Amino acid sequence: MFLNAHTHHLSDQTDVLELYNQFPNELNNEAKLFSIGIHPAYIKTSSIKEEIEIINQTISNKNCLAIGEIGLDKLCETDFELQINVFKKQLEIAMQYQLPVIIHSVRAYQEILQIRKQMKLTIPFIFHGFNKNEQLLNQIIAQNCFASFGKNLLSNKNLQIIFANLSANQFFLENDASEISIEEIYTFAADLRKITIEELQLQQAENWKAVFGYEVQS
Repeated sequence: MFLNAHTHHLSDQTDVLELYNQFPNELNNEAKLFSIGIHPAYIKTSSIKEEIEIINQTISNKNCLAIGEIGLDKLCETDFELQINVFKKQLEIAMQYQLPVIIHSVRAYQEILQIRKQMKLTIPFIFHGFNKNEQLLNQIIAQNCFASFGKNLLSNKNLQIIFANLSANQFFLENDASEISIEEIYTFAADLRKITIEELQLQQAENWKAVFGYEVQS
């Protein structure tokens, strides 16, 4: 099974299982498994209360495996203090329900890690679309968090070196909003790590069980 830890596309393939990204105001009932959250770029002051309520109502669904994608983005137009406020509100929900969090970060990794420390959070963070350096990745791992790799793995040489040397239990794979298939990402990732696709699939299944509490049926 090809496990996709973060995507904005629904696949109809029987050998693909994805964690579909849901927005509170655009719920798709066709998603088998999903995360839900308010993306920092789409925060609207007028609807925050309503969307937080939708998250609270939806999160009890057994198919909801995570909160996200949520986080901080210094390049979007949303006021940064407002982003922090909405981010913290959603982290409180994640902590209450003991769910992992899919993290969106644009030039805000240190702020997110600092908030994690300040709030004394123990729930896993999965920094999706990771495309940074080894030093930052080590900081993430040191806080018992994870990185998820997608399309950038196919073209970034430094990222490929970092990824090839990661422990098997420290990462996830995704295709996010790209048109690149999750199968292509798995094929490339397995080659980088010099293992078979089947071995990589088994490793990812273990990570899904450990972090999302979801056991993949063989």
